[in-house]
Amino acid sequence: MGKTRIFLVCLIISLLVNIVVLSVFYKNSNEIKSAKDFAADQMRFPLLSKRILLEFPQDILLNFLDLRTELRNQVKPYGESFGLYFEYLPTGTTIGINEKVEFHAASLFKIPVVMAYYRFRERTHRQDDPEITIKKDQLDDQFGDLWKKGEGARIKASDAVRLTITESDNTAAKTLVPFIEPKDFEAVYQGLDIDLQSDDQGALISAKNYSSILKSLYFSSVLDKESSEEILDLLTKTKFPDKLAAGVPSNVLVAHKIGDFVDSEGNEGFRDCGIVYVPRRPYVLCIFSVGNEQLARERMQKLSKTIYDYVSSVK
Repeated sequence: MGKTRIFLVCLIISLLVNIVVLSVFYKNSNEIKSAKDFAADQMRFPLLSKRILLEFPQDILLNFLDLRTELRNQVKPYGESFGLYFEYLPTGTTIGINEKVEFHAASLFKIPVVMAYYRFRERTHRQDDPEITIKKDQLDDQFGDLWKKGEGARIKASDAVRLTITESDNTAAKTLVPFIEPKDFEAVYQGLDIDLQSDDQGALISAKNYSSILKSLYFSSVLDKESSEEILDLLTKTKFPDKLAAGVPSNVLVAHKIGDFVDSEGNEGFRDCGIVYVPRRPYVLCIFSVGNEQLARERMQKLSKTIYDYVSSVK
């Protein structure tokens, strides 16, 4: 009886050990699989938020007091001719200076137009790349060169999207509008959840509200992941690197959109809003400046560099 009891005890212990080993192996296998899945998603959607790709914990900045003080000191002389909104995407920490003051949006609103076009494609499950014949009333020589091709010229919709974003081409943006139904615009604006205002010279928006447009792409909250990724990728290829993007090293991706505006009294305004992809520390930065372009360029470059230096260097 004694030997039998000992044998049974040893057998039970052996079974328990095997169960523990197998459970640990199973758990580790799942973690390895999850890590592989995450790596695959990262390769497929490198410009989207890590939150929606189930990333593992990352290093996170928590203290922005020094940066907030520095930015306010720099911007104070500009008064209400300037608006800035910064949001650190890993935590949602924000810094705003005149961030709710509304300025004319100008070409910044080409992004919602492109988003509405993508919404139309998603809603109709359209996979083709339609060819567009440019109409006379779509020709616009205010920004971009597509208008030079003239009435009757043909362009692929994908090229119109590319020119709208990378070159801020007015004619290209107008060729996309006939594809978009009111419900597509409505779906985009409802998803953005921002209060749009306008006057007799066009749409108005604040730096803080415009950040919602960029974040909706980053978090893929309005369009699907493929569409959001495509738009953000094009935004990293814009041909206007002299303002916000000039404040960060050339090897750091910046997905951004510029906007220029001259009001009825001849007052100039410049905007540049984007996502700066500092590794593991991405952030949104939206800057509006009233005044000539050289002044706007100097302000934006300086503030962009201040923010990048802080975010990238603080341990």
